[in-house]
Amino acid sequence: MACCRPCGQPRRRSTSASPRPWRRRAGMSADTCLIVSLSARALAAAAARAGVASIGIDAFADLDARRLGRRWARVPLGPDYSFDRESLLRTADDLAPDARELVYGSGFEARPELLARLAEGRELLGNDPETVAACADPARFSVLLDELGIPHPETRLEPPPAAAGWLAKLAGGCGGSHILPATATGGRRYPGRYYQRRVAGRPGSLLFLADRRDVRPVGFNGALAAPAEAPSAWSYAGSVRLPDCPGGFGTAIVAAAADLTRTLGLRGLNGIDFIIGETGWWLLELNPRPTASLSLWDVSPLPPLFRLHREACRGHLPDSLPQPAGALASAVVYARRPARVPNRFSWPDACADLPNPGTVVAAGDPLCCVAAAGADAGAASAAAQSMRAALLDRFDTLATPVGVC
Repeated sequence: MACCRPCGQPRRRSTSASPRPWRRRAGMSADTCLIVSLSARALAAAAARAGVASIGIDAFADLDARRLGRRWARVPLGPDYSFDRESLLRTADDLAPDARELVYGSGFEARPELLARLAEGRELLGNDPETVAACADPARFSVLLDELGIPHPETRLEPPPAAAGWLAKLAGGCGGSHILPATATGGRRYPGRYYQRRVAGRPGSLLFLADRRDVRPVGFNGALAAPAEAPSAWSYAGSVRLPDCPGGFGTAIVAAAADLTRTLGLRGLNGIDFIIGETGWWLLELNPRPTASLSLWDVSPLPPLFRLHREACRGHLPDSLPQPAGALASAVVYARRPARVPNRFSWPDACADLPNPGTVVAAGDPLCCVAAAGADAGAASAAAQSMRAALLDRFDTLATPVGVC
C-alpha cells in the first residue's frame, strides 16, 4: 500500500456528492505524472520531493493530498470498495488528458484489466497488468513460490476439512481487513476467497527496487498491532522502520525478492510481506507496487524514492542506498465511533491523510495516520501509538456524533 491507510476498507465518506475535480492552477505540463491509488497522498508527496508535478485521483481527496497535486479528483468506490470503472476512466481523461506517465498504488490488485485500460496512451511506471494478475492469483502464485523454493504458508482454494488454524483471505485484497478466521466461513466456499494456513511469528515487510533483472533493498519494516478500534485483528495498523531484518533472515528474503523479480519481471518499487518465526520465515504476499512503508523511507539521506521508482522502471538501479538514522513509525488512526469531522479541527503536524471538514466516519473507519520518530523501533512505535490515542481522545471530544453512517 502506498499510504498509511488500510487500503482494503476505504469506507470514509466525503461530504462532496460528486467526483468534481479540485484544481490548483489551470495550466498543465505534458510532463505531469498521473497518480492513481485508493489513497494517493503518499505517492504525491514522494513525487513532490522528487520535483515531479503530479495529478492525483483517489477515493478521498484529503486536505493534505490536494495541496500536493496540480489537480486532484475523488472517484467513488463500488460496493466492493474498488474504483468505479467508468467514473475512474472518465475522470482520468478529463483531468489528465495529456499526462504522459502513470504511477499507481493500491486498488488494482483485483482489477488488472482496469489498470490496462487506464495505462492506454501513457507510460506505465510500474508492473504491467499481467504481473499484477499473477501476484493476485493465489493458486498460481503458490505454485510459483514452490518452484522457486520460497517458503510460504500452505494455501488452498477449497475450505480445509478442519478450519481451525486457517485464515480465509480475499484474492487481490489489501490492507488486511478482508482477512477472517476460516472458522468464520462455516466451511462454505465463497467466490474470490482462498485459504491459508496460519503461521505464528512476527509480521514484517521489505520495500525494494527492481529492474526486471535485479533488486536493491530499500529497507525492512515491522508491523504495528491493530488497535481495538480497528475493523479486525488483521487490519493494517501501521509500520515501523527497522535497521535490519529480525531473525537474521534478511539475506534470504532479499534473495527471494530477486528470484521473483527475474521470474515475474518486476519493475520499480515493490513490497514483500512475511512472517518471521522461531526457526524460519514465510512469505505471505508480494505487493507489485509502492507500499505503505514508502513514507518511512522517503527521507534524507536517501535520494527521492519516486525518482528511483521511475528510473528502475526504465531499467536503472542505484548502486547502493544509504540508511537513515534512528527509527520512524507510522500508525493508522481508526475512528472509535460514528462522527462528523469538525470544520475547524486542528490537526497536529505529525498527522497525514487529513479528512475534509464535514466528512462522516463510521466506527472502524480510517481517520488519518500519525508519524513519530525514536531512537529505536520500540521507542518510535510506542510514540506513534501514544499519539494515536491522544488524537482520538481530542477528536472524540470535539467531533459531532452522528447516529447513522
